[in-house]
Amino acid sequence: MNKTLFTYLILISFTYLFMGCNESINPDPEIDATVTNYTSNSPTNLNVVYFIPSDKDTLENYQKRISGIILHTQAWYKKEMDRNGFGQKTFGLLIDDKNTQNVKIIVINGKYNADYYPYEGGGNKAYQEIKPYFNENPSESTSDHTVVFMPSRTGDNGWNAGGVPFYGIGKWCYVLDYKNFDMQTWLDGSQEGSSNWIGGTIHEIGHALNLPHNQHKVTDGWIAMMAWGNHEYTNNPDNVHLTKASAAILNNNQIFNREPKSEFYTEIPSHTIKSLRIYADDTNLYLKSKFDVSIPINAVNIYNDPKTSDSDSNYNAISWSTTTIIDNDSISFVMPLDAINQDYKQYPFDLRVRFCHINGTFSFENFQYEFENGKPNIDINSIDIQEVDKSDWTVAEFSSEEASGEGADNGHAKHAIDNDNGTYWHTQWNNGQPPYPHSITINLNTDQTIKGFTFLPRDNKYNGRPKEITIEVSVDGTTFENLGDFTLGDSTIKQVIELNTPVTAQYFKLAVTSGYNNDNGEVVFFTHVSEIGIF
Repeated sequence: MNKTLFTYLILISFTYLFMGCNESINPDPEIDATVTNYTSNSPTNLNVVYFIPSDKDTLENYQKRISGIILHTQAWYKKEMDRNGFGQKTFGLLIDDKNTQNVKIIVINGKYNADYYPYEGGGNKAYQEIKPYFNENPSESTSDHTVVFMPSRTGDNGWNAGGVPFYGIGKWCYVLDYKNFDMQTWLDGSQEGSSNWIGGTIHEIGHALNLPHNQHKVTDGWIAMMAWGNHEYTNNPDNVHLTKASAAILNNNQIFNREPKSEFYTEIPSHTIKSLRIYADDTNLYLKSKFDVSIPINAVNIYNDPKTSDSDSNYNAISWSTTTIIDNDSISFVMPLDAINQDYKQYPFDLRVRFCHINGTFSFENFQYEFENGKPNIDINSIDIQEVDKSDWTVAEFSSEEASGEGADNGHAKHAIDNDNGTYWHTQWNNGQPPYPHSITINLNTDQTIKGFTFLPRDNKYNGRPKEITIEVSVDGTTFENLGDFTLGDSTIKQVIELNTPVTAQYFKLAVTSGYNNDNGEVVFFTHVSEIGIF
């Protein structure tokens, strides 16, 4: 054998040896992060993670299969956004330049075996490892939204696979991978069980995209994906859709738009209800409102949610949505009662109003009602008022305030009149627990004709909202006239008390004699209020 031929055979032998080792290490050779270039026409994209416990490996053909699942989901949301009138919008994805059927999948190896990441609690444990990886490799995460696939713990096929976290938490969700989870074999019908979990995957990704559970109307004739459409989708995908309320939320989603990541979610919104009318007749439930918002809105959703149990998770919250914002500050809803399942009308209802702000955030109003004689027993009429300017007002006296426990810039009595809806007066709870009644006296610093009072509750705390109150007024701050006892509602809207006869005064005193209590075991000795005003 000549020297040249011998050298060639040696090189061939080493080449095959090297390739054999590669195959044993990487069972899916189409993945090669060193040469694959992933790009997107969007600055933000859904992060797709494959999280592998230490005693597991990537499942066979995972790159092709999971790419197919994610692309199928992306196309489904695009179709549903268009069906709801928002155009062909969907979430961004990083795609292989050389193969448009390949999605970027970030493989992260877990520190522990599969038993450490069970359904209950396993998602948070995985998060505690994935998040540091993103922090150390910031270019790997292009958005706040992440879907995490984990290989099955209990079986290989659709009918026996599972045992891993399968739910949404915040802007993340956790879903299942198994060997025959393959969109291609679902479409051609060649493999049993290949689609058993696709509806659930689309549903959980919906949670990672900010979507709450909500239900279709009885009159729609189809099933909402964010209700129980995840179960229906495998066998009847054409009968499963997004509600318009869900589509309105996605319309402002970070990864459904082309603006930079920083344009979304960073600023916390607020709104002020200027007027509100809610009532029902035998046919419809009506809601009209005028409001101010700190961040513009482009949609408002309403959920009529029967509370069938303490843990019903809002799956049956029947949704309405409008993108018609009248004069940029008003909405009007007519909600037919026959759209609500008759079986639900035996339960109390939450009526939730969700303001959809253009930066992807939300603010809320909440009300309660029950059906009596076939219609909701709700009747709210809050008038549009012009409040008196309070820039010169001062706090003359207060029974107590929380000077430290609510932070340096909150809790003090002065925050009841600071024109900031995000701050509040809170009576003392740290280093002392004074009981009811609680009082605050305001000096208007000039005589004012008072036609009525306004009270804006703190919106993120129910227990302690003022319930029974007494109002007094004075011209000198010494002798006070009692205007009467009043009861405030427990919603987050601005409460209005209109006096039968206007009074003139320089001081008024609010005494809170009792507060709301949801009976969750908290001892409610305190009260709090965001803003107090007069008109």
